[in-house]
Amino acid sequence: MTLSSGLHGRLEDIPDRMRLSDITTARDPNKLYERLRDEWGPVAPMDLEPGVPAWLVLGYDEASSVMRNELLFSRNSRNWRYVQERSLPADSGVLAALAPRENAYFLDGIQQRRLRAPLDDALGAVDEKRLARTVAVTCEAIIDRLMPRGEADLVSEYAVAVPVMVMTEMFGMSLSDGNKMHELTDALSAGREKARAAAVEQEALLVGLVATRRAEPGEDLTTALVNHPNHANDVEAMASIGVMFRLGHDAEIAWIASTLHMILTDPAFAARLRRGRLDLDDALDEVSRRNPPAPHVLPRFARQDCELGGRRIAVGDALVPAVAAANADRAIRTDDPWEELGSRFHLTWGAGAHACPAHRIGPLIGRIAVDTLLRRILDMQLTVSSDSLEMSLSPWSRYPRRLPVRFTSPASGGVGQAER
Repeated sequence: MTLSSGLHGRLEDIPDRMRLSDITTARDPNKLYERLRDEWGPVAPMDLEPGVPAWLVLGYDEASSVMRNELLFSRNSRNWRYVQERSLPADSGVLAALAPRENAYFLDGIQQRRLRAPLDDALGAVDEKRLARTVAVTCEAIIDRLMPRGEADLVSEYAVAVPVMVMTEMFGMSLSDGNKMHELTDALSAGREKARAAAVEQEALLVGLVATRRAEPGEDLTTALVNHPNHANDVEAMASIGVMFRLGHDAEIAWIASTLHMILTDPAFAARLRRGRLDLDDALDEVSRRNPPAPHVLPRFARQDCELGGRRIAVGDALVPAVAAANADRAIRTDDPWEELGSRFHLTWGAGAHACPAHRIGPLIGRIAVDTLLRRILDMQLTVSSDSLEMSLSPWSRYPRRLPVRFTSPASGGVGQAER
């Protein structure tokens, strides 16, 4: 391995930094991870947007350390030099995505634990059987509409439609509000020029939703969050609703779309699944390890000068754990993929205080969505070459923007159980 010079130089002074979104949208991000690893080791410089640098943490041990050690690596962007110095323009997409927020996702310590409890309690109280029925009915209804056409875009018309409709039901939203939340969440995740306006519009939508549930409580996540005693006011309840919707939205869409993408473009994977050599839970786990829904998680910010992976990290630097690269780190992987089935060493669900709160119901939704589609349609074929498929524009999630398919023969039977 040849490590570049400048171990102790300022992050801003390192030239020719790769842009994070260019990695996420690349045809093969693993090649870029390996190139960065060969040049820099487990911690490499890159840009969040042009001229806004951060460290990309590629190594498993290093990424795990950053995600677990909140005393040294804070989730609160008030510790980021660019926020402290107010050096980002008002229309910065990165600023819209990373601006300080009062929710469990952007805080540390006691405040984070106080605001994390409502998320855990609300999700823990979800009736899994009822949710499974909701997901199954939603999937069946969507497929019923697609079947007469014999063709569909499995991203916009299924991988997006299923989570949005299910989450709309879970949060007690109208379908129009659920679709609007989807559009605004997409704009926020992309982190481009429309992100700031999307953040303002989403806040206004949540104000109305919270007011409605204050006046008319229901059996939904919004009511549970609005009424949770840990929330000091409606602003905190709004923040919890927003962060829960965004995390669930991004993860489910990416997971379902990436699984269908692998089935359509990886004949070996599809054959193992179709012939029962790989059950659906293991298949979904393999996808989440190889193509995690969030290949890069939002940054941590160094609270003090330190060293990580041979790099000198300065106080106020941003560090982005590259989950996809860490999961592929040869230091913790075997050469036999069969030995990894069922393994939970990977960082897809996060680690430490900010680990994903939906680790129980997230897989349930994804499993039913994929199982229902495979049970109903056996002969899906892409109508474009796999090489022409483009990835989503967000630096924080990765999945194909479209999966146009043609199919002709509905089928019965399946590869899994919707209410296992």
